[in-house]
Amino acid sequence: MVSVGICDDEMVLLGKLNQFVQACYARNQIFARVETFLNGQQLLYEIEDGGRFDLVLLDIEMPQMDGMELAGRIRKVLPEVLVIFITSHMEYVLDAYELSIFRYIPKRDFEDRLRHALLDAAAMVEVQLRESYVIQNKNRLERIPLKNLLYITHEGKNAVLVTDMAEMNAHECARFHVRKTLQQVYDELDEKEFLFIDRGCIVNLSCVMSIQEDCCVMKDGARLAVSQSRMQGLKTRLLAFWKQHM
Repeated sequence: MVSVGICDDEMVLLGKLNQFVQACYARNQIFARVETFLNGQQLLYEIEDGGRFDLVLLDIEMPQMDGMELAGRIRKVLPEVLVIFITSHMEYVLDAYELSIFRYIPKRDFEDRLRHALLDAAAMVEVQLRESYVIQNKNRLERIPLKNLLYITHEGKNAVLVTDMAEMNAHECARFHVRKTLQQVYDELDEKEFLFIDRGCIVNLSCVMSIQEDCCVMKDGARLAVSQSRMQGLKTRLLAFWKQHM
């Protein structure tokens, strides 16, 4: 599924974009969830409340908060989100270079170019989903890119996924609680780069910086205790992983 957010202060165009996106994905048998917003603050409120988007379509020129400011604030919370700017002023393209925008589409003739951009975005989201851990329950749907997942520990009956993803309006990194055992999470990951270093902790080998004494030092500075019985296995797997990826 592709989760799409569309933000434009022109209600007529917003409606057209909504219909176009839904029709494009339906014709290509791609399941999509589309939400529309008349201003950037509405979209940010939705994200603050836990809303997550794979793709956002933004107008650049909007009152109160323009599209470039909005894209920058969204990226702080959703670093993997794909952004398409739909604008009447293509001269803004260079100003937004640092935002790594996926596509720029001119408003005056958006249909053909937007169709291709939507299909390309869906293909990229599919790749991202294969490289993600998805948290799903009746109240929440969350996608965590594996590259951002540092390690997994537990609190009571919950597995706790510790990431380097920023919390909205906070300087701390996001932690996600899942009502599953560590073994269940480990089996769902099914990835060669994750390893138990203790019965209560799984690490992402790509995020390990070093092994010091009886600790595994992660890239966020966390020092995680390694059980004596698992230390040699960790060293062997970590060395092999580094050789393969260097």
